[in-house]
Amino acid sequence: MQHLWPRESLDIWMQNAGADLSWHGETSIPITHARPIRSSDTSYITSLRSGWFDYAAHEMGNRKFTAYGIRLAGQVARRLGLDQLVLVGNFPISTNTWPDTTHAALLTACWDTLRTHPAQFIGIRNLLPDRHASLINIFRTKGFHALPARLVYEFDLRQGLIAKPSHLMRDRSALSKSSLQIQIGNDITNAEASRIRELYQEIYIKKHSLLNAQYTTQFFSDMVQAQVMQALLLKNKEGHIVAFALLYQQGDTLTVPALGYDMHIGVDGLYRLLFAAIHQYTEAQKLLLNYSSGAGDFKRKRGGTPRMEYTLLHAPSPWKQKVLAWLENKARSIQIEQLIKLGA
Repeated sequence: MQHLWPRESLDIWMQNAGADLSWHGETSIPITHARPIRSSDTSYITSLRSGWFDYAAHEMGNRKFTAYGIRLAGQVARRLGLDQLVLVGNFPISTNTWPDTTHAALLTACWDTLRTHPAQFIGIRNLLPDRHASLINIFRTKGFHALPARLVYEFDLRQGLIAKPSHLMRDRSALSKSSLQIQIGNDITNAEASRIRELYQEIYIKKHSLLNAQYTTQFFSDMVQAQVMQALLLKNKEGHIVAFALLYQQGDTLTVPALGYDMHIGVDGLYRLLFAAIHQYTEAQKLLLNYSSGAGDFKRKRGGTPRMEYTLLHAPSPWKQKVLAWLENKARSIQIEQLIKLGA
């Protein structure tokens, strides 16, 4: 799907954006500009400090000493000026993908941003070495440093379903035996948009973290009605939405920018059934599913392959560049297996 994103203020779509959204004139690449005053719940999508430090500290749970250390490191990052941030290619979603056909536009927008914003950190999120090696190397020649951001999980179904993990097959079998109806399309009513926002809020905001994107009803409506994304809906016999997922395709890669499910209706394993529906769609369309981060054990048991994702970052002064170079060098020792042991 190659439909253009609507041109709206980011505040109309995200209640905790903490940034302004612009579109690079020559390429239509999105760029987010952090605002001078940052709220405590600014989303990790527009704030690297939120993603690298605040979110990480939140996930520490009862490990208060570790969480305190992470927050302290976040304050050091703030003093370095990390909140003075411009993110190039930053659609307001968790995972941006960059097919080969988009690389030239991304580079053009980035070089222009470096020229027009010399006093700010410039970043590009969601780059994967096995898919964007040449792109990462080009950024490095311009002084960018690659810093590990998170583990994401891929399900490569471009050649069909080759491996059949038992957990996955049980989930797909359970979906076929359920009475749930699967509906996929670009036509949702205002009431349906409101309902899927309610389900999203229950999972992402109330259950997990205020640092996730606090999407509005208009975001869901705009994305689907403008045919930027499709809505996958699971409905019960009465036609009520009990689970949903947004499906966003770029090239041969599918991502799921948002999902949600009703935790109160008593349907056993609703999240598993929702994933089974997403997986079936990915297989039918012969796509690569980038299923973002989190729930690593669940995803590995269903055939997901972990990939280290990086953020490329450029600092506005020579001494800050040296700090990034030091961090990049230290981060080279981080292994995927280590992160999995820590719960990624």
